[in-house]
Amino acid sequence: MPSMPLASRSSPPVWVMGVKQVTRRIALIQLLVTLAVAAVSLVFSDLQAVWSALIGGGVSVLVSIYFASKIFSIRIGSPAAKIAQAFYVGEVVKLLLTVILLSAAFLWLPVAPLPLLLAYSAALLAYWLALPFTFHASTASVRTP
Repeated sequence: MPSMPLASRSSPPVWVMGVKQVTRRIALIQLLVTLAVAAVSLVFSDLQAVWSALIGGGVSVLVSIYFASKIFSIRIGSPAAKIAQAFYVGEVVKLLLTVILLSAAFLWLPVAPLPLLLAYSAALLAYWLALPFTFHASTASVRTP
């Protein structure tokens, strides 16, 4: 579904987009940040650092996509308790997946810890920084500038 303008009395028109578009946009931002960290790793280090950065950023992207799919699988109009439960379960599973995937990378893959953790942190930060720009509180909808 394409973006649609939303009229507002107190602010200029806001472009509203669906939750799938928001999820894709945030994942794309995380991927771009991951690729940027990998490129910097290539300039300052070696291919192992690039590989490590791609794995670290990939973990962040994967767990973010899981969480979004868990949250957005709840039907609109569901009871508040069901929505809250989806958030709690989604967040707990997201944290467990993060620990498992990062542990697996450190234990079984030839990774450099610094680029892996930097890329993971940068992608996670990109997730949190992108969220405010995709949600418009006065209309309870997602938006783009």
